[in-house]
Amino acid sequence: MRFGRLQCDSEGAPLGIEDLAESGQLDFLQLDYPRPRWTSVEGTAPAEIPEYAVGFGVALRAIVKALYLDPQLHVIASAGWASAFSCVERAAAVLVEAGCGEMPLAAVRGSNLQPILEMLEGDGINLDNHETGAPWRELKAPVLAADLQLGAGPLALALAEHARVIVAGAFDGSAPLTAASAQRFGWKWDQHDLLAAAAAAARAATWIDWEAFSVAEAGEIAWRPNRVEINEAGEILVEPARADGAAATRLQQWLREAEPLTNANRHADVRERCSTLKCGVAGPGQLAISGAQGAASDDCWELEVLYEAGFAVEALIEFSAASDRRWRQHLATMARTSLRSDGAGLLTVEELQGTAGGWLHLAFQSKSRGECQQFAEQVVKLAAAHRPHMRLSSGRPAVHVHCDRWPVRVPRDAVDIAVETRVAREWV
Repeated sequence: MRFGRLQCDSEGAPLGIEDLAESGQLDFLQLDYPRPRWTSVEGTAPAEIPEYAVGFGVALRAIVKALYLDPQLHVIASAGWASAFSCVERAAAVLVEAGCGEMPLAAVRGSNLQPILEMLEGDGINLDNHETGAPWRELKAPVLAADLQLGAGPLALALAEHARVIVAGAFDGSAPLTAASAQRFGWKWDQHDLLAAAAAAARAATWIDWEAFSVAEAGEIAWRPNRVEINEAGEILVEPARADGAAATRLQQWLREAEPLTNANRHADVRERCSTLKCGVAGPGQLAISGAQGAASDDCWELEVLYEAGFAVEALIEFSAASDRRWRQHLATMARTSLRSDGAGLLTVEELQGTAGGWLHLAFQSKSRGECQQFAEQVVKLAAAHRPHMRLSSGRPAVHVHCDRWPVRVPRDAVDIAVETRVAREWV
């Protein structure tokens, strides 16, 4: 069974998705969409994070032909965030438009726990920060998201219902390959070494061998995502850009280094022992991973709570080509002086050199939303007052809220997860 995995942003199609999907040799493609930690805010409206990754529809459109021509190809994405239903409806519209109205899609609901945090606390669920031990009651900042990183069980159910495209709000990084392996090979949930092999393979799919990068004639970095193969016995083959002894050593070191990191080896379905993993050359273009060992998980899934940590605003001011160096330095000094906050905000002023006049990069961070809004207004006034020597090349500065992470371990049976599978035309 062949597998690929891509890290995605919320806007467009990820680099390399067409090559992976159109190879004709892929069974499962995992698309990871992390929640954005920054989002713009306007006026006094409450800060909100987008409900789902709109870029998933763009990514699906890029590979819809491969999905149509290759019935073995499945896509599993964590693009649903707060509304897996809305994300699936958008995806279904893309498929119907492309003539794939009979393709089954599944929405995995229940990972958005923000609306029920108080209920969970009332039911005795411990919401303390499991990394720092800080009590939940100490978190005073507004909560903007609470995403449960689902394990493999709900995804395996969607695959059993013959879904070709599966959208969840969030899931553990190893859950899609674990689900696919359990469904394809009949693995049991207590075969911990096999589950650990799936976790190692899922991580290997994200490995970037920086030393193997090559630079094309145009100066662009030549890169392609890894393809990973896993069989019923848990044997793993990886097809990286370079597959020699040195690359095997680098991959082995990278896989083992995950263990000392906080909870890096604790997945939703298994506790992985990274120090036993071994890598070697399997053949032309292939590395083999062996030695996977696992133990029972703690029967909990990770809950990632994102809370409002502060606000920030940035602006890029362009100097005119006619402005001399002394004048640019004077304007930079003026910016540092006139834009200084009386509060606890942090102002950064950076001069950037260019072929013509150059630029001035301004950044301001504060716990106060009002301070950031005031800064944005001051930047606009500063640029307007010194025309034509400078202009706002980035447009009017926007205030952004940024989030910090509060990790919680939640018993998997504390939350109800629902899987709904329909053909695309029934979602539209």
